[in-house]
Amino acid sequence: MAYKNDTEAKQAFIEEILTPKGFDAHVKAEPADIVATKDGETWYYEIKMTEKDDKCFGAATLTEWVQALKTPNNFRFVLAIKGQDGKYNFKEYTPEEFMEFSTIPPFKVYFNINLRGSTKQKRRKSNGAIPFTKERCFLLQELFHRMKEDKLRFGCPTKSFFHPFLDNMTKI
Repeated sequence: MAYKNDTEAKQAFIEEILTPKGFDAHVKAEPADIVATKDGETWYYEIKMTEKDDKCFGAATLTEWVQALKTPNNFRFVLAIKGQDGKYNFKEYTPEEFMEFSTIPPFKVYFNINLRGSTKQKRRKSNGAIPFTKERCFLLQELFHRMKEDKLRFGCPTKSFFHPFLDNMTKI
């Protein structure tokens, strides 16, 4: 289970794991929770916290996955499992390992309605969200359908899988 405030877990990972190994590490917002350097090399750590001892369910953002796949040798997804004693047990996964546990659900479209004022909400720019349009709706539907069909046929996307989709992206 992911918690709104995993600050404690991030700090514990820095203090208990990274600092003793000689890393200079800092909590960041993007492209991962922690960015650390050692010997001129940059590492990325995405912390996923749970208090459960049997399974962990959560999500990783597209931003996190893009960084993980761009720098697979220097990126780790980290499960921070908080015990009843309040101490953490950390399990690190490479992007390839973490991918084995990951799925893409049908896309969601979020809404935000102010029930105490104007009928139209201001769109937040800071979270990277984009406005929902009819065209984008059908584009998401097409992309998800193609990914599902490609998985059924080949088990993974083919090299030409995204070309028609990317051509359409420039028109939106």
